[in-house]
Amino acid sequence: MEGEDTRRTTAGNRDGKQTRTPSEFGGTGRRDAFDRNATGEFQFDQVVRRGETTISRSVEWSSERSTTTDEASSEGRTTFISDGGVDAPDSSRASADAGIDAEPETQSGTSSSDVETERTAPIAPTDDSRRAHARWYAQVGGPVETSPVVRDGSVYVGTENGFVCRIDRRDGVSDWLFQAANAVGSPVPGPELTYVGDRNGNLFALDGASGAREWTFEADAGVEVSPVLLGDTLYVAARDGQVSALDAVTGEQTASFRSPARALTSVRIAGGSLYATGLDGGLFAHDLDGGDERFRFAPSLAIAGAPAVIGDTAYVGTVDGDRIYALDAETGEMEWRYEADDGIWSSPAVGDGIVYVGCADGSVLALDARDGAVRWRVQTGARVWGSPVVTDELVYVCNDDGLLLALDRADGRLRWHFRAHDSLVGAPAVGSDAIYVGDVAGTVYALPP
Repeated sequence: MEGEDTRRTTAGNRDGKQTRTPSEFGGTGRRDAFDRNATGEFQFDQVVRRGETTISRSVEWSSERSTTTDEASSEGRTTFISDGGVDAPDSSRASADAGIDAEPETQSGTSSSDVETERTAPIAPTDDSRRAHARWYAQVGGPVETSPVVRDGSVYVGTENGFVCRIDRRDGVSDWLFQAANAVGSPVPGPELTYVGDRNGNLFALDGASGAREWTFEADAGVEVSPVLLGDTLYVAARDGQVSALDAVTGEQTASFRSPARALTSVRIAGGSLYATGLDGGLFAHDLDGGDERFRFAPSLAIAGAPAVIGDTAYVGTVDGDRIYALDAETGEMEWRYEADDGIWSSPAVGDGIVYVGCADGSVLALDARDGAVRWRVQTGARVWGSPVVTDELVYVCNDDGLLLALDRADGRLRWHFRAHDSLVGAPAVGSDAIYVGDVAGTVYALPP
């Protein structure tokens, strides 16, 4: 990679002061407006609900965690029930504890080695399905359209209106917040700093303990694609295809190159290669050290999700063309392809020889990693935007109707479901003892695994 001096790194405000204040923040379940020209410390009232208990506290952006007091929700404020949605007088869904209801009425996906297997009926849950309840949920100030990140006892969340929040995974109370001027991607926590980029082209390094800005790297285009931390180097990809390598401690740019990927949507690093995709077309593989292009694939097709690279094979889906491809990870040569019924907007997930893919028509596919044969296929009933998440026994997938579904890895049977207050766009995050997901109404939920 050749070094360039066209980017700037600036030091942050070490006193932890923030010069923007939201006009209001609470349990309203709506996209609150805020005054970007206001001055003073960042402060709001956070409401967290755990079963029948409501926690209300005042949060300052630069403060230590304040004392939490139990209060009833104020009169006229919208409250939430424990399995998501808005509490209503006729609601019978409230539950005081997290857990799963009675045995489900499930439907299996179709199992077949034939790629042309018929589609199954929707698996939208019925009233007596196995329904999960949230352990806690908390408002975070804006729509969550990316995946939360779980690290060292904390849940990190970014919102479409620029809030970055670190939440205690035990109770949903925020430890600190930061506000950018525009939408941010999923935060990337490191040993000392947490990194997050925004749509204005700013990459922020935040103090891991307080959320105070330590330094900012400025790109020429949006950097809401999450950076990649590899050792002491942070790789930052801008929407115009510029990839910069930064010293992860100081933010100093050490090298850069430009990928042909335009309207860049994702970056993946694996096996000494950096893979970049773009909505203006194609998957591009670059040498990580020098930035030289190793191969390009389908430059005329829009690709949104990063490839899943397992061994010497890369699996990737296309937005137009509606296909899933298996490629040689070194050369880009196609090994097999599967034609879906709609576009794929996210990364495939791979586990134990099976490729799991979510499609815009609401279907979830399990394909044999060797040849693309269909193992099972189920229909969720609404568009799937985020990537499936695979554990030892389950596949978690979210859809546009606010459903989080836990499917059996072996046959696609529905194990349990959870309904959020609003659409679920990003993938869920799996922690050691809970599943975390955020909706576009600005609520983050913690669920039993």
